[in-house]
Amino acid sequence: MTTTKAQTQDDEAARPPEEGGSIASGPDPREQVAAFLQKLLEAQCALVEGVAGAVFLGVGGETPVPPAAIFRAPAINRITDGTDPLAPAILTRLERLAAETVAEPGAHGRGDTIALSRGNRAMYGDEVRLRALATPLAADGRIEGATVILAAPRQGYSEPDALRTLVLAAGRFEAFLWKQQCLTEAEQKLMLRQTVELLDASQQGGTAAGMGAILCHELKRRFGATRVSIGLVKGDFLRLVAVSGADSIDRNAPAVEALEAAMEEAASQDCEIIFPAPADAEADPAQRRVRRAHEELSRRFGPAALLSLPLRVEGDLVGVAILEREADAPFPFGAVALLRLVAETVGPALWTRRLADRGVYEVIRDRARELAVQAVGPRHTGMKLVVALVLATLLGATVLPVPSRISSPAEVKAAAARTIVPPYSGYLAAVKVKPGDEVKAGDVLAEMDTAEMRLQLVQAESEQASQLTQHAAALSKGELAKAKQYEYDAAKSRAVADMARENLAHAVIRSPIDGVVGKGDLEQYVRAKVDPTQPLFEVVTDKKVCVAFVGERDILRVKQGQTGRFVGKALPGEKMPMTVARITPVAEARDGAQTYEVELTPAVADGDAALRTLRPGMTGTAKLDDGWTTPLATLLRPVVDEVRMRWWW
Repeated sequence: MTTTKAQTQDDEAARPPEEGGSIASGPDPREQVAAFLQKLLEAQCALVEGVAGAVFLGVGGETPVPPAAIFRAPAINRITDGTDPLAPAILTRLERLAAETVAEPGAHGRGDTIALSRGNRAMYGDEVRLRALATPLAADGRIEGATVILAAPRQGYSEPDALRTLVLAAGRFEAFLWKQQCLTEAEQKLMLRQTVELLDASQQGGTAAGMGAILCHELKRRFGATRVSIGLVKGDFLRLVAVSGADSIDRNAPAVEALEAAMEEAASQDCEIIFPAPADAEADPAQRRVRRAHEELSRRFGPAALLSLPLRVEGDLVGVAILEREADAPFPFGAVALLRLVAETVGPALWTRRLADRGVYEVIRDRARELAVQAVGPRHTGMKLVVALVLATLLGATVLPVPSRISSPAEVKAAAARTIVPPYSGYLAAVKVKPGDEVKAGDVLAEMDTAEMRLQLVQAESEQASQLTQHAAALSKGELAKAKQYEYDAAKSRAVADMARENLAHAVIRSPIDGVVGKGDLEQYVRAKVDPTQPLFEVVTDKKVCVAFVGERDILRVKQGQTGRFVGKALPGEKMPMTVARITPVAEARDGAQTYEVELTPAVADGDAALRTLRPGMTGTAKLDDGWTTPLATLLRPVVDEVRMRWWW
């Protein structure tokens, strides 16, 4: 059988990825369909000697659709005399013709005449006339769209034969879709094999959180997701333990709350949830699910397509995994069975690692619960419980690891500020900005009155000209002393004129940086005299820093690059991530104690919503991470330090 060049290119574009490769990194199916439709148009134009063509998919509704692919033959300009047969107005007609073709099931196509005007130089009747041949694109008995080919009428031309030829060529569309389905099934088998590889890769995680992070990354990469999150049961609730692309999880973040709500929704129904719901699932009452939390997650942090997978161990639900994709690439209903197998594979492994990672406190808690059941008898039950509680508290305070943090008062400041002063002594003519206005570098802030300065410039130039004339006259008379004096006077007048020009050049006061006007409400100073010693404006940048005032007892525990959080009094519920950027080497007295200023920079993106809430002058508390400690060590550290200071020898 002969293989055409177009068929060879189609086969190469639809070839599955190499064994062991990432399915998510393969060609985009939409791009494959567009490339195939482009080649189909080229082949149809070649069969009927067409000059151009277009493919319309999903036509027939109330909303116009753009063409999925268009093609212009190389000889188009020669036949159409330079006129574009695929202009917007003509494409609209071709879309209507395609819609009429789709609306007639069983039809082999239809034709129409398209007249192309040659422009202003064209006479009446002097037009290029083309026949538009529309044929349906069908797959498995369902019409998905239509192709429209523009061909020039020629001698011996038979439109019915041309339509039949185009219909036969359009049969490649169904063959292409079947081929894509076969390749998809092959990819699913490859994904099933990679599930075992995913489980093997996750074993590299040293803890349950590390294993979950690896699983999230691998699921995201292998299944083409934009984000993958895993939550595990903790007590009576589900808690997020890993998110792809995130090293740490802020429990107070809105995204974390929305993810945990969606996980609780899937856990309460104990089943897979797809959002948006496939049409075939909504048609079956047994497949209907409550998706309110999933809809809220997609609306607030999307739009996105979601798939929630319960993680079970011996039939008991221990967690939920949520996979997110782009909204235009939702999870197909048939993929749930494959991903269910993935969840059943990784769920037990992750939960086993979670049990193995239990800390001393959790082990003691579980063991104490078992011992309490055995030890508490019918006599002295209350006393036994109190003693057990005290012992457990002391033991927990001794061995329970808790984060060690350095707490200190802090204040938000602008990263840079510029004080603007008048360029010279004079009168303020106009003020263009007010406090709170955003300005860019070079924006006009105010203008000085230049009338007096211009008069000074004219006077200096006039005196300079007169003195130069007198200098020349003294030289002609041989009066060298007078000539020298006139020369000095002329230089002095020139300096005055240059200064006046310089002042006039800076009479328009501009902002030196991008930022916000912090101070400078000068409307009442218009027409008033100002001088360079008087500040007019203060421009501060949008970038903010946080300055923490760390006491001398804790300053040695602070290092550059150390992370922490800042909580302002204005927003006590927002924990802003911070990083130590600079530590001042000299202490200053503050509130009766020696403190060092530690500059903290926000560790979030510039466009973060929480960052915009920070205002210069806000105060709050900064806490810097300093490893791990125990509650007992935290309570006794100040006492131990004080004893060391008083009882040394």
